[in-house]
Amino acid sequence: MHEDGSALKIARRVGFALIAGALAISGTTALGFWQLRRAAGKEVLQGEIERSARATPAVPDTAALSRPDTLLHQHLRLRGRWLLDHVVYLDNRPQAGRAGFYVLMALHIEEPTPIDVIVNRGWLPRDANDRTRIAPYRTPSDVVTISGVSLAEEPRLLELAAEPDRRLGGIWQNFDFDDYARVSGHQTLRLVVRQDATAASKPASMAATAVGDATEVADGLDRQWPDRGGVLQAQIDRHHGYAFQWFALAATLMALLIYSFIRLPKHARKHPS
Repeated sequence: MHEDGSALKIARRVGFALIAGALAISGTTALGFWQLRRAAGKEVLQGEIERSARATPAVPDTAALSRPDTLLHQHLRLRGRWLLDHVVYLDNRPQAGRAGFYVLMALHIEEPTPIDVIVNRGWLPRDANDRTRIAPYRTPSDVVTISGVSLAEEPRLLELAAEPDRRLGGIWQNFDFDDYARVSGHQTLRLVVRQDATAASKPASMAATAVGDATEVADGLDRQWPDRGGVLQAQIDRHHGYAFQWFALAATLMALLIYSFIRLPKHARKHPS
């Protein structure tokens, strides 16, 4: 009778360990595959962005402008005038190891329908002595034609607290369309277009000078984007790293479970309850 009770207790322990171990292993394995799926989705997105960057820029029609989601990751050509006062500087945007800002400015287009479009015009270095000082750059007042690839938004950085004073011409940690509409009084197309670093995207009065493989633009803005898919590649690598960690944890749990199954009966025989 005593042996039957001990066997029952052992069976219960084994059953509990089996259920708990199976749940933990299946959970960590599922999280690993989830990270791989996220990486695969961003690899597809990265391919779309790279293909768009190589494609001939197209002028969006009225139907497309009314549905900005259809323009996502497309290579666009836009013609309009810069709204000089409608500018925001995105902080903490390094370029080639240097701290700096992205210059986001509204471009007002009249055709095929009047609308403002937020354009990332390029990068400016940060002043080492005064982080709030914006380096000078030129903005033409005449009509310009620019091209660039559209993004849903610029990559967002961690914000520990809400920025108390968001204003036009100010330094923002992240760009928010609702905040921009509030401080500017203008609604915009809900896309950000990263301006190309090509001579064709500049007005005739602002020629570009080629220097090796780079392009030195006369407006003082650096549009040598490190890699359109660079941010996504970093995220893809991070997802792969997380997946490896989850699979390693699942393998460790499996090893512990097997060890427990081998060890538990021996321990129970030596120390019967």
